[in-house]
Amino acid sequence: MSAPPAGQGRDVGFGAAVRAHVETWRPYTLWYVGLVGLGGAVLAGAAGHPWRLLAAWAAPTAGWLGGHYLGDYFDRHLDAIGKPHRPIPSGRLSPRVARACGVLCMLVVAAIAVLGGWPTLLAAALGVFGIVAYSRWAKARGIAGNLVRGALGAIALVYGVCVAGTWPSSGIAAVVALAAVFWLHDTTSNLVGTLRDVDGDRAGGYDTLPVRRGMPFAVWTVLALYLAVLGAAVAGGLLAEVGDRTAYLVTLAVVAALGVLALAPLVRRRADVPVVVALRSHEVLVVERLVLASAVVGLGLGVGWQLGLVLPLAALTWWTQSAMRGRHELGTSRPSEVRPRRLIPLEDKT
Repeated sequence: MSAPPAGQGRDVGFGAAVRAHVETWRPYTLWYVGLVGLGGAVLAGAAGHPWRLLAAWAAPTAGWLGGHYLGDYFDRHLDAIGKPHRPIPSGRLSPRVARACGVLCMLVVAAIAVLGGWPTLLAAALGVFGIVAYSRWAKARGIAGNLVRGALGAIALVYGVCVAGTWPSSGIAAVVALAAVFWLHDTTSNLVGTLRDVDGDRAGGYDTLPVRRGMPFAVWTVLALYLAVLGAAVAGGLLAEVGDRTAYLVTLAVVAALGVLALAPLVRRRADVPVVVALRSHEVLVVERLVLASAVVGLGLGVGWQLGLVLPLAALTWWTQSAMRGRHELGTSRPSEVRPRRLIPLEDKT
């Protein structure tokens, strides 16, 4: 018996429904954007204001969750082609419930942002617009889609700065440089994600960069973007007038080492990157970007808080990736077992 169409659901038990929601949350990605928002707040001097720090973490995190729900809702037909095991196309989560959960998360973002005044409300509105624009229109449009998705990281940092209520003592230059860091990094990470989805994107009519220009061009673009990330990160740390620069630069050295670990396999296999290689590279980047975000948190809160946050979050991220990600992305908990399958183009499906 075939799976229900992407727009339909089926009766599932309570446990299966809960698992479908947790899969949609992608717990292994959940902690990063909150750290970025927190970094913006402490950079702007909110370290002594617990409620402001909580708001700087909570609103981007709620938006991230909402983005997953809405992204899966808008991608339900594409996932029915390449990833029919996911919650919506498999029938374990109805499109209507996913859309409602996404809207609820965005209402939470709005409620938190309103408390911070018009600057946080404007930043939140930009973030919500970016989430919808990426999922609904931009994702299928090459590097433009990656840049729209990448902008969400920069907006999270700026939101954190706005939550603090005062402009950071380090001034606009450091904020601009660090916003560029997360914009470029999220663009890089999102582009790496498209390397594992080439067959499904092509069948679904999504004109991503590797579909449009080929795998080698996309890999070299990833590398160029990542080098720009490191350059902007060094500049941002040197421009910031708060925190321990030595600890910050040591953290960046760890980030760069993880970046080499993530991207070297892509460069070696650039002629035709296997799905499993692209997935593993992205898994390393998911941990690496936590360390990157913690570097900014460390500038405002100190090394003790930085390590106290990043070490357990990195361990939790790696564990949840190991437990969940292969099944969510590839339909199996053993990625080595993945075999090529025939994908039916969207226009040929009935």
